[in-house]
Amino acid sequence: MTNLPTLLWIVAAAVSWNGWRMFPYHACEGFISKRYDMTIRHTSTKLSYEWSGKNNYLEQLATVPLNDEGDLQNYLSVVSDTVEHLQSQEKLSNEADNDEPQEASDDDSELQRYLNMVSNEVQVKKFLGENPYSLTDIDIRMIMGRLLDTLEDSTQKRNGKLKGQAKLKGKKEPLPNRPTVIVLGTGWAAHAFIKAASTYDLRIVVVSPVNHFVFTPMLASAAVGTIEYRSMTEPIRVTNPFIDNYVEGRAVSVDIPNKVLTVQLSSLATVTGAFKGVAANAPCRLELEPVINEETAEDARKLIELTYDYLVCAVGTSVRSKIVPGAKDHCFNLKTSQDSKRLRTAIGEALEYASRPDVSDEYYPGNLQQQKVATAERKRRVRFAIVGGGPTGVELAGEMNDFFSEITAKPDGAYQHLADDIEVILVHGGSELLPAMDKELRQRALDALTAQGIRVILKTRLKEVGRDYIRIGEKGSDIEETIPVGLTVWAAGNAPVPFVTELLSKLPESAAGPGGRINVDRWLRCPTPTPESFGSILVLGDVACLEADGKYDPEKRPLPQTAQVAGQQGAFAARMLNRRYDLRQTPPVLPNIQDDEPSLLRSWILARGLEKAPEFNFLNLGYLAYVGGGEALNQVKLGDVPIFNYSGKVAFALWRTVYLAKQAATRNQALIVFDWLRTELFGRDITRL
Repeated sequence: MTNLPTLLWIVAAAVSWNGWRMFPYHACEGFISKRYDMTIRHTSTKLSYEWSGKNNYLEQLATVPLNDEGDLQNYLSVVSDTVEHLQSQEKLSNEADNDEPQEASDDDSELQRYLNMVSNEVQVKKFLGENPYSLTDIDIRMIMGRLLDTLEDSTQKRNGKLKGQAKLKGKKEPLPNRPTVIVLGTGWAAHAFIKAASTYDLRIVVVSPVNHFVFTPMLASAAVGTIEYRSMTEPIRVTNPFIDNYVEGRAVSVDIPNKVLTVQLSSLATVTGAFKGVAANAPCRLELEPVINEETAEDARKLIELTYDYLVCAVGTSVRSKIVPGAKDHCFNLKTSQDSKRLRTAIGEALEYASRPDVSDEYYPGNLQQQKVATAERKRRVRFAIVGGGPTGVELAGEMNDFFSEITAKPDGAYQHLADDIEVILVHGGSELLPAMDKELRQRALDALTAQGIRVILKTRLKEVGRDYIRIGEKGSDIEETIPVGLTVWAAGNAPVPFVTELLSKLPESAAGPGGRINVDRWLRCPTPTPESFGSILVLGDVACLEADGKYDPEKRPLPQTAQVAGQQGAFAARMLNRRYDLRQTPPVLPNIQDDEPSLLRSWILARGLEKAPEFNFLNLGYLAYVGGGEALNQVKLGDVPIFNYSGKVAFALWRTVYLAKQAATRNQALIVFDWLRTELFGRDITRL
């Protein structure tokens, strides 16, 4: 019963922006005042103790009021000015006493230490011996805002799903003059956008060479048969059956002032070629086709032009293997379901290749020299190198080791004869694996992989990749090593796709971000060449470069290229267009329209005080990684605030639970559960189809 007033306050705040804005401080005012009042007194006492004679000046700090965040910032500013004043007084005093410059005294170093201490809240807490990260630091306003947004999305995404009906407006037909939105891509950002967008209010056209969404964190599992490819994919037409159209092709150019997109249609011959009877030599449809010459009459029919009101660029990235000689030609990738399928086939071929009689010791009885050569070649054929120590590389190493342990186990492993030959090597340029995770988890990842027999090579650059070898070199040294391998997987670094380069050539110079990404503002809009076209292009996901600071890190950094960021940006962009914000203005605002019909959505927006579009804020929920052997790493966060870190079997259960819950549909969840059960009961399928 003691929490009833708080609950009532939350309910009231949900429909009142002014009250909602003050909620964090009203609810925690007493706590904030008490906590920072203690900090002031403790800091003032310490400073006064170190520099006696100046305590009267410092004790004035204790009179600074602290009722909200603004007062706290004022206090920190006063303390900083105070320390700088003391430093200048010390310097003047020293110069008056001695003409020669003096070395920094211990008092000066202490002053600097205290200046650093009061530079941010985390350092203050560390100085006081408190846990620098606390649940009270969670941005309650953001959390509650996300909950309300989710409630809104659950109603909006059903608009147009039932024979075009709008449930909130009671209309059976979509709006006749609804704007056209072209979505480029079917990855995390595009999938989230398509899922949340209202097809009653928006005419949505999807352009992509791939007609499905794939749950990329489980590509490593699919590459060894732990789950099947189709269990983690969802056709984009199923994601939202009422989109206006899906076009299988690639965007190759855009006319920004006239809002016209040029699309190169995928040649059906690259899919199977069955309709022409050339299926035998048909390449993969994901391979880039040459850009068509528009003047060629025969090829002109493969180019179409689409007009748009809004262009959502969520094309993702490609692999950055071109930076290493031979990597593009000889490395397997792991970004798409096709990549996973190819890798699975290649692993099976490597196992069979190493099982041939010509590399068996029994094939050369009595010839020790030839047996030695055969053994070395056999080991090479089943030596697998993985380049990159991020989540993809680490999880693939763990999954591959699980697979090899299973198929070489006695008494019934299918490849028992290769038990002493198979080797997995993980090459990483950094000093630690999984750099995004906390230090103890990074060390745990290294320990877990090495304990399973995986060779981890750190602080090493990949110099060259050949058909049957890799050449690596230690950072900061001329030492190089050539390792014979049978298969190399590239899991390091991203590069822009060709359309992003083309788009950047049409945008102002300010749009060019690091790594070929496109700079965007807080509403995911990129700069455009004319004011009239501003707001017509939204850039999401790995392509977008949005700098943001953290609660404990004031330095602005680009948001990471992760599925979490892309998914949240996709839903945010759909929400802005559902609400019909005028994206030409900064910040975007609700237009003044003559509302002939009651709109619950508009009433909802006004009740929440969202006449102006809120900025995009990334809510980090943490990181997960599987390291093999039925163990995983969990770093659970809520925003910038760490909740807990865990590793081992329990973390593996959480890893599976989260991945299962994040699947695109109930169908995928059921299929993945069946796959896991099948793998546990009968093992992984080694059939090559």
